[in-house]
Amino acid sequence: MNERERLLQKIKRVQALALHGVGGEKESAAAMLDKLMKQYGISESDIAEERREMAWFRFKTPLEEKLLFQVIYSVVGDRSVYERKNRNTKKKYKMQGVECTPAERLEIELSYEFFKAAMENEIERFFRAFVNKNHIFPSPDKVKRQDSTEDHPPAAELFKMQMMMEGMDEHTRRAALESGAAE
Repeated sequence: MNERERLLQKIKRVQALALHGVGGEKESAAAMLDKLMKQYGISESDIAEERREMAWFRFKTPLEEKLLFQVIYSVVGDRSVYERKNRNTKKKYKMQGVECTPAERLEIELSYEFFKAAMENEIERFFRAFVNKNHIFPSPDKVKRQDSTEDHPPAAELFKMQMMMEGMDEHTRRAALESGAAE
């Protein structure tokens, strides 16, 4: 890759942020894009020359794979361009690949990291709601030590958990034992 191609890739990344960034990030990227285009004499048509290349993205869990696939689909808009491969099965990660432009690649990377962190927070909330809904706690006589320094979630978090619990089924071991199978 020559110097001009590297420069175009950098400018396309900045352009992606200028188009899809959030708040001040968007304005800063737009100003930087304008400055770079003037400094290097690059036009909109130069930027528009998009080369599609195979880009690979790592994931660890099946849920992360589903999220990554959805992010790729949301950016590229085509479900048929997706590939999956296990690279070096001794490693903990697998990879998804898609043919995309450098700007799309950057958008996929940024969106995946953002939504993965958001999903992890939601899964943690789901877990706490599930434990509470199904009363997965020891009986009071079995509690060995009460931790008085335990952090209690703020009211807004408790409300979200309560709403989540409303939509959950309650699972009981007694029902599973009576039917001879887990619910």
